[in-house]
Amino acid sequence: MNEHSELLPKPVCESAQTKGKRNTGHAKGGLKKLVTTAIAMAAMFGLAIWALAVDWPLFADYLKDNSQAAMATGAADRHSTNAADIADAAVNKGDKVVVDFFVMSRCPDAVKMEDVFSKVIPAVHSIMDIQLNFIAALEPNATLGAECKHGDDECRGNIDELCALNHRPDLPSFWRFLQCLNNHFDGIGRDPDLSLKCANSAGLDTAAFLACVSQSEGRALFKQSVENALFAGVKTSATVYINGKPRCVEDEGWRDCPGGYKPNDFIRDICAAYKGAAPRPSICGQYRPA
Repeated sequence: MNEHSELLPKPVCESAQTKGKRNTGHAKGGLKKLVTTAIAMAAMFGLAIWALAVDWPLFADYLKDNSQAAMATGAADRHSTNAADIADAAVNKGDKVVVDFFVMSRCPDAVKMEDVFSKVIPAVHSIMDIQLNFIAALEPNATLGAECKHGDDECRGNIDELCALNHRPDLPSFWRFLQCLNNHFDGIGRDPDLSLKCANSAGLDTAAFLACVSQSEGRALFKQSVENALFAGVKTSATVYINGKPRCVEDEGWRDCPGGYKPNDFIRDICAAYKGAAPRPSICGQYRPA
């Protein structure tokens, strides 16, 4: 042994007893920390539960608000989709030329105008559509929601025509119904059997037609048609618009008809106004724009 060995640093080493004591101390310390941590977490969890219980209404409102927001978002998405579908349908329907009639069902001038169009419809019905706008005064307290110039009979006749138009299988079917009514002018709006007979002979769905004229659908259609006439500012029956533009007036004689008022004049103008993709009726080839 080197004589200076006692002066050298002793190796860092523990006896088994010392090491055991230290490990036991560490284990106790770790267990203590673990227990402390567990107690703290339990306390925090208990505090959270208590806070939730105390403020549950607020929490419930939060859940409700978020749920409603999610539902509203979903509804908005569905609405956007539906709006797109409706827009597409409107484009398809918009391919046809829209002919607006501003009329009264018991007005002789309306019958004269419609008689002219009885020769127009067979020729170009595939590229046109009709909208009925009835001239009347809206009156919420009135029996049918409006006051008509020729009384409630006319209001009922207006509703009959609107329901037939709304439930037509095609435009010629509606026109057969309208001509049937006009051929029995005195019974328009007065004889329920007449409107049913005309609906049946024209090939309409009579069940749907009767439901319309006897329930709220017919009144809603009537109200909307009167609003259309008021919005357009048209007060004369019978007035014809083509694609939203004034075309002609029958008022104890034709006037304001720069393109003429014969059936061929209307056929020519409807052919000229048609911009759709579907083929035009062959008759359109016979006419040049006015």
